Amino acid sequence: MVIVAAFGAICVVGALVALWAVLLRPLDARVATALQQVDGRLAGIAEQISAAARGDGGPGAGLGDAIGSTIELSEVLQRILAAAEALAAVDGSRVSVRQQNGTVVSAVHGLVAESADSTFGGPPDGASFVAGLASWDVAGATGLRTGLVVPLGPDESASLAVYSRLANAFDAEAVNALTAIARRAAPAVHNAFRYLEVQELAATDARTRLGSARAFEEALPREISTARRHGRPLSLIQIDLDDFGAINKTHSHDLGNAVLTEFGDRIRSTIRSSDSAFRNSGGADEFFLILPDTVREHARLLYGRIALEMGSRPFGAAGDLTMSSGLAELRADDTEASLRARAGRAQGIAKTGGKNRLVTDDDERVAPE
Repeated sequence: MVIVAAFGAICVVGALVALWAVLLRPLDARVATALQQVDGRLAGIAEQISAAARGDGGPGAGLGDAIGSTIELSEVLQRILAAAEALAAVDGSRVSVRQQNGTVVSAVHGLVAESADSTFGGPPDGASFVAGLASWDVAGATGLRTGLVVPLGPDESASLAVYSRLANAFDAEAVNALTAIARRAAPAVHNAFRYLEVQELAATDARTRLGSARAFEEALPREISTARRHGRPLSLIQIDLDDFGAINKTHSHDLGNAVLTEFGDRIRSTIRSSDSAFRNSGGADEFFLILPDTVREHARLLYGRIALEMGSRPFGAAGDLTMSSGLAELRADDTEASLRARAGRAQGIAKTGGKNRLVTDDDERVAPE
């Protein structure tokens, strides 16, 4: 579905070639160059997504890489601003996109302040518009006196605006030029948000709504680097659900899935906002907690709260659920692998030592590296 939507949006560009040929004639060469860069970017996206859709190298192979290498939202927005600022007399520009949840994402350049009101858009009655012009009487010679805004896409949920210090800076030719830029850029913005959706899905485990294994692989080295850079502690907990396989065998996989979902809910409700929880792809019943700014003893207390929450009530027909877990605190000479290894060894000792317990890496049974 993502492939079809993304590729279909890009193909809109082809339908604009005729209009583009007409609108390009009066434009400054700098505008033509900037728009050609946007075109080139879109063409690259189209080819790579098309290849992924054909299944080159395997079904869906490389789709994430194909999109990710070309559709970073910040880059797309900056390219749009660069194209807009190639117009004559432009001293500042803004591109704003309203997401489905109502959040507005904006990028600005030039004299436009980051904190400035971004509501300069269509008519106040909500009617559809082709372009909007505004002018202001300002004191001094450096203030913005003229603004031009056009919708960025057919649903007018996004807009592209340029501003000038000159009075009456924008004429019909400028309207045509900015409209052409906006129509060119709309598919790229659409694909950028599609890519963000794909990233969010990839970073979340569908069953537990905790972080995915991929997200964990990215988060752990980042958190280790941050802890080292600021001289702060970091703890890692590896959790294994006791006898989870028996739930699937004795009851059903549906109940097992419901237990995983409930477990994820209880984890999220217990950990702090600074902590992160992940499900490991290596085992349906294995999880990791990354606890920034947390020494071993404080991590032990947090784990105690988690264990208390898990034992506070049964997991439906599955009954009570216990955990065998290992805790490791980051050391000066640790690598990502050595930190994970200690947490894993501690978890293994907890499992073989009777289950339903936490073993930490200060236990003499967890041999040092």
